[in-house]
Amino acid sequence: MVLSGEIGGEKCNDDEGGILMELKESQHFPETSLYAALDLGSTKVVAIVGNALEDNLFEIVSVGVAPTGNFIRNGTIVDVQQAVSAINRALDQVVRVVGRPVKKVVVGFAGGEVVGTDQRVIVALRDREVQLPDIEKVMQEARSMVNRPVSEILHVIPKSYTIDDLSGIPNPIGMVGNRLEASVHVIKGSEMVIANLKRTVERAGLSVSDGDLILHPLASARVVLSEDDKELGVVLVDIGGGTTNVAVYVNGAIVGVRVIPLGGINMTRDLAIVRRVSQEEAERIKIQTLSRLSPAEPGPDGTEGAVEALDAPSREVVEIVEARLVEILERVVACLKEMKVDIQYLQRGVVLTGGVSNMPQMVEIARKVLSPLHITLGSVESRVQGVVDRASLPEYSSAVGLLFCAKDHWGEMVPELDSPKQEVLLSPPEKKPAGSIWSWIKEII
Repeated sequence: MVLSGEIGGEKCNDDEGGILMELKESQHFPETSLYAALDLGSTKVVAIVGNALEDNLFEIVSVGVAPTGNFIRNGTIVDVQQAVSAINRALDQVVRVVGRPVKKVVVGFAGGEVVGTDQRVIVALRDREVQLPDIEKVMQEARSMVNRPVSEILHVIPKSYTIDDLSGIPNPIGMVGNRLEASVHVIKGSEMVIANLKRTVERAGLSVSDGDLILHPLASARVVLSEDDKELGVVLVDIGGGTTNVAVYVNGAIVGVRVIPLGGINMTRDLAIVRRVSQEEAERIKIQTLSRLSPAEPGPDGTEGAVEALDAPSREVVEIVEARLVEILERVVACLKEMKVDIQYLQRGVVLTGGVSNMPQMVEIARKVLSPLHITLGSVESRVQGVVDRASLPEYSSAVGLLFCAKDHWGEMVPELDSPKQEVLLSPPEKKPAGSIWSWIKEII
């Protein structure tokens, strides 16, 4: 099977029907925890199954990929039937490897308008110990406080807690006081977009609950960023095919997320318009030209590549692509201003991921636009084992992050997987461990 990838647009092609597939010999996983996730992007649908290991690692068991064409635009499903077909093609690849059906998944997406607001919630303790039901009550109260006429709450994320006069508490469970006050960040998405997403996933034969929907920026942040990154202050920028996802953390807590409806596809369209060619031809020209430049991150000598050495038509291609990239990064700056983030608190700077982060000279361009913030390329390579050739690439960071979110959300489980007829994963246990909700809350912030 001959595979090719699109720089920036993350397009997927092969010589056997346009479907990418990671194959690994079917095997049993006794005494393991398998989790499954479905990542719905603007250029591809990814189905991924992983085995949870110790030390916060995942063994990637199987990855199935199907191109999305034009039926997912800027992260929003616009053709349910074609989206269902793509999901089934990606799932079929996974099932062939795992040897049994997948029925329960977490789903990653980045479509529609996303809005985040901060809320403060107070729960009376009356001189007793904080317990898990108190945390659950905080989450429920925060949801009820948010006005949502045409939106749906996706995430309620605690930022910090205060017990009586002691503030800045990251985990209040076990502490004693009279009053528990919580600062939480509530993220809402478009009700229409979410309803169509759920309908599509369910028509593909999968079970998905409200808590199983994960925004791309949170999924990518879960696996790309460390706790130190979040504590020092960091901006995650995941530039994909159709959207650019932004997540900001300061002092270990989330500040906000944004979804910018621009990505690698826009670069290809710009080139197609200027050159008066098809998007397929524009993509070929883009890949061919950019492949002659330096990698995304400059070498030790600080060289930026050989743009000057290119002929005039090739330099024009680079200028068109870079112009759109600069616009995307300027939108990131606008997001930071909108969130009122003081860059002096972003000591870790900006971490780039997503398919476009592979673009030659990416770091140098980002440094010019996002100065004085420090720029680095994010990686999931240290967090995964197994089938990692593709899963460790930056365009799969959100898909891999979804597996970690699934484990956080559903808690530990050890299914019996010796029977090929038994469903994997994939369904959370009837009774979650006592710490599973808190684990989800703690890990996502």
